[in-house]
Amino acid sequence: MGFLKQLLTFALVGASFQGLALGADYPQADIDSGKVLQELSKTAKENALTRLEKSSSTCTKENVRVRKEWRNIPGPERTAYWKAVECLMHEPQVYTNMTGPKSLFDSFGVLHYKMTPSVHNSAYFLLFHRLYVWTFEEKLRSQCGYTGAMPYWEWGLDAASVENSPIFDGSETSMGSNGAKVNSSNGFFPAGSGGGCVTHGPFVNYTVNFGPNTAKDPLVYNPRCLKRDLNTAICAQWASLRNTTETILESPDIALFQANLQGDFRWPEARKWGFAVHGGGHFSIAGDPGGDFYFSPLEPVFYLHHGQIDRMYFIWQNLDWEQRQTMAGTITMMNMPASRNGTLDDVLDIRPVGGSFTYRELLDTVGASPFCFVYE
Repeated sequence: MGFLKQLLTFALVGASFQGLALGADYPQADIDSGKVLQELSKTAKENALTRLEKSSSTCTKENVRVRKEWRNIPGPERTAYWKAVECLMHEPQVYTNMTGPKSLFDSFGVLHYKMTPSVHNSAYFLLFHRLYVWTFEEKLRSQCGYTGAMPYWEWGLDAASVENSPIFDGSETSMGSNGAKVNSSNGFFPAGSGGGCVTHGPFVNYTVNFGPNTAKDPLVYNPRCLKRDLNTAICAQWASLRNTTETILESPDIALFQANLQGDFRWPEARKWGFAVHGGGHFSIAGDPGGDFYFSPLEPVFYLHHGQIDRMYFIWQNLDWEQRQTMAGTITMMNMPASRNGTLDDVLDIRPVGGSFTYRELLDTVGASPFCFVYE
């Protein structure tokens, strides 16, 4: 709790300074509109595909998956996606001696809970979540017959009204609605426009089986509805197109990139971002479990949110690939307790949910790795 309060202090103090494109060569209007981000994304994709032509891996231009923003995939594919997620909620869970998790979908929540202290504000943040989201995508395909690529959510497109986003409009091609309106506050910032149980659309009948992290035993069975508290103000403040673009432009190395992405106040340059795009995306959804630092993957939109985080990483890497195959930071959250530096030869083992790889193997989404995808 102390960490979150400290982070909030820097978020509020830094809010008035965000949006300063230090040293950028782009008109501010083009940054704010998303035009620059589109250009950067196109360049990164082209650079990755050029490298792919020279690669000896089994990933080719013919089989590479192209991850797209939610509103840029056809309606039937969007419906197929959420139905595959719903399918995972009925597949057997893979952990033993726990009463809470009931499904393979829940197992991803257990994994995230167990690994949170080492994969946030640490050397492992970006590459852990890259593997985590990819593994989720692979389970959708292998267990539930999904044939599309993993979608992502560009938060900035909804900074004027998260409630009207095609992700949250409650239609057949959405990920369900906002929560019912209740008078509440999460204690850190003003409440959003919902706060209660999802009222209609996909996942209206989804049962969150365990958590929250504040429970005496977070892994004990604790059934309840999915709650959302959509918050346009937070999205506009911390997850706008400007914030996304300038985070990429103002990060010359991996240490500052991941600090800017997460609003890591240990870096003075990162303090202006507040909760930054990572926190901004999460708290634009909020609710339960979306606002739970440990159990947020039990919110189905978590994976679209972290798809966008990985898209930012993909763009940043592929704008200067030769210099951006690196890692920085220690192996504990905020270096508490103090720990050694992480290395690319460290092993990330996410069994029984997924596999085991060195972090070095996870750097490239089209090279000598388990991956074969790009973003557009």
